[in-house]
Amino acid sequence: MQKLHLPFLLISSLSIAQVGIGTSSPISKLDVNGEVVLRGSLRVGGTDTTKGKAGEKDQVLVSQGVGNSPTWKYVNVPFMENGQYKLINTYVADNSTGIRTLTTADGIALSNIGDAYTTTWAKIAGLKTSMEIQSTENIITYQLQAGIEANTPTGTAVGEVKFLCGIFKNDKLVALRPDKITTLTVGTPIQYIYTLNYTEENVTKGTHVIEVACRRIEGTGHTFAIGTNTAGSTNSNGFALKSFLKIDLTELVTFKTEKK
Repeated sequence: MQKLHLPFLLISSLSIAQVGIGTSSPISKLDVNGEVVLRGSLRVGGTDTTKGKAGEKDQVLVSQGVGNSPTWKYVNVPFMENGQYKLINTYVADNSTGIRTLTTADGIALSNIGDAYTTTWAKIAGLKTSMEIQSTENIITYQLQAGIEANTPTGTAVGEVKFLCGIFKNDKLVALRPDKITTLTVGTPIQYIYTLNYTEENVTKGTHVIEVACRRIEGTGHTFAIGTNTAGSTNSNGFALKSFLKIDLTELVTFKTEKK
């Protein structure tokens, strides 16, 4: 096999304008038709007196357009290996209207995953989110936070309000957590932060509607609100007690092999 040695390339620019390796008809100043083995650093942007920049670890070459040298830059998106999970989307919703309509306890102690939505529950309309899934192998993380306020009116003994909040996907219950808030002084509202964290795996592809709903289990005699303040309360407001829903959608990364 014939090898091309460096001295052969040191040809005066006056005698030749283009150099071809593996081709007798070069179309550029250096035209290589074949495999290139690079044993050292690749430098760009040099001059007659400087070598140019070799780049740093994890940088890639980025074109700056015709007539300009490429430049080294860090990529904003991490490289993903086949078979890894990647965060595809994050959905965030907040609402300060909340729920004040749960005036009566339903007395139902339990709910189960998969239960259908009924009017026993009250939805926080502003948290409704449409989520699109493109891979059957996925992980969905739900995070719900809402301010809770309860108040005991004059003539009623202080006590507790038991309630349940859940996350519905296409009107089917997929996550839930019961909780309670206890009043301490008649006529003085008390606040509390409710949280719910849950993870689902391998949800079917397509568009899914995610909603948050709550119901009161016990404690009818007390004024009660979720995601906002109780009516007439002056030591809190909807902004301070607003509800938040965050959904992280992670999907499996797979690379398709192109058929030859």
